[in-house]
Amino acid sequence: MIRKFTQTTCSLMVALLIVGCSGKSDGLKRAPLVGLLTLQGSPLAGASVEFTPVGGTAGPGAIGVADADGKFYVISSRRGHEGIPPGQYSVRVSLFADEDGTPLDSEATQADNPFAYEAIPHPYSGVGSPLKVSIPEEGGEIEVDVPAKLIPPKKKK
Repeated sequence: MIRKFTQTTCSLMVALLIVGCSGKSDGLKRAPLVGLLTLQGSPLAGASVEFTPVGGTAGPGAIGVADADGKFYVISSRRGHEGIPPGQYSVRVSLFADEDGTPLDSEATQADNPFAYEAIPHPYSGVGSPLKVSIPEEGGEIEVDVPAKLIPPKKKK
């Protein structure tokens, strides 16, 4: 009897844990997206890519980080939903570099790297970036190209 009670209690607790940990959907349809981030046509490694919805596109937008080959995937919610709601987006690209111009990890903070600077020139790194993409219902592959050179480090005196 005690063993059956323990098994039933454990089963119930596991079921509640599974239900409690499963992320509820926010109701947005997301399209799978694979992207290639380039700088004047060459892969741009380590930069972050931020998609901001425009023109009535639903949802909070999406973010991603380019790997060594410039390839990125996007996450479009705090719950880690992969993909992006179809629609129109403004794209902002950011790459922090150390004072010598060496790109920093996408998780680097200004507090830990006080001499770091934004290596992607304005307006492509700022709010209102002219970079735009359209994501179709079925998703797919896109290329985001920053048509500028990286900002070089400041020369030391």
